[in-house]
Amino acid sequence: METRTEIQVRFTDQERDGLAALAAGLRGVAEADLTEEDALVAALELALTRLIDDFEVPDPAARAQVQRARDNLRANWIRGSATL
Repeated sequence: METRTEIQVRFTDQERDGLAALAAGLRGVAEADLTEEDALVAALELALTRLIDDFEVPDPAARAQVQRARDNLRANWIRGSATL
């Protein structure tokens, strides 16, 4: 069963341009019709992965939360080829 939560996010013009460019780049790489929403989820997955692989999160509880969130995101991945 799929659940979704709607969140309102406010972007600057530059951030919006960056998100649009990320979506366009992912569409080209994945050869799929990905949305900006897909691109944002892909960026979130990459950020969580970078925290796990490239940085030492000092708080053990925060580190465990990051790992669980990334693993859960991947286990329930509905975004198809939207990955970085």
